[in-house]
Amino acid sequence: MEVKNIITGILPFKGNRGSAVTGAVIFLETGTGKKRIAFQRTGESGKVTFAHLDKGIYRILLRIPPQAGKLAAHEYNAGDVQVSYHSEKKMLLFRNAAGNFSIRFSKIRNLSDTVITPMYELVEDRRETHILTGKMEVAHKYGSVTLALAAHTQQKFQKITSRYKDDAGVSVITKIQ
Repeated sequence: MEVKNIITGILPFKGNRGSAVTGAVIFLETGTGKKRIAFQRTGESGKVTFAHLDKGIYRILLRIPPQAGKLAAHEYNAGDVQVSYHSEKKMLLFRNAAGNFSIRFSKIRNLSDTVITPMYELVEDRRETHILTGKMEVAHKYGSVTLALAAHTQQKFQKITSRYKDDAGVSVITKIQ
């Protein structure tokens, strides 16, 4: 049997990627939270990269614009926050008043055990609320990490969290006060 017209290559998998969140501000602070090291605004890709980090502990904070239309948080009750982290996929999922989101951590260089400690804490700062989403320790000079922030419809978010809820690599925070 002769096979003709074979197409080979890599197909991108977009299943859980969601819609890139533009205009979110990502802050990097010292581990104590006393000094802001850097900040970047997400562009059309929803990504930011922090590179050339010195050895030390850093906190990652976000300020996310509320999503509109299908990406808005429908049926949301105050205090109804849902957070989970998939350690193998380096993905933080959270639902709050602004919408349903995922953060994918990639291009991790020179971090202690390539680990991002997932967190979810609201931090008040100059009349604005930021979300503390993680902590990382740079083990050597020139540490770096890329964050990709995406918004999901409520239905897609529930599908993702249901798919991963029984994975051994998933940690779920059930109640946040």
